[in-house]
Amino acid sequence: MNMTTHFQTRTQQRAISPAMVEMILALGQSNARGDLVLLGKKEIDQAIQNLNALRRDLERMRSSGGAGVAYNDDTLI
Repeated sequence: MNMTTHFQTRTQQRAISPAMVEMILALGQSNARGDLVLLGKKEIDQAIQNLNALRRDLERMRSSGGAGVAYNDDTLI
């Protein structure tokens, strides 16, 4: 996505990293006109819950020595 000089200046002034911009675009909600994406506290809290669940699952797999699945084409065996 292209960025204007104005956008680059404002994100720098507000300490918004490129990774944060990606998160806003991926997890945020578009307004009715489709020209603004906002990532509010509710969406952030949900993302944190999802990450915590992912971390728990990863730690469970690690404690078992890892995990794997067998598959053939698009069928899990």
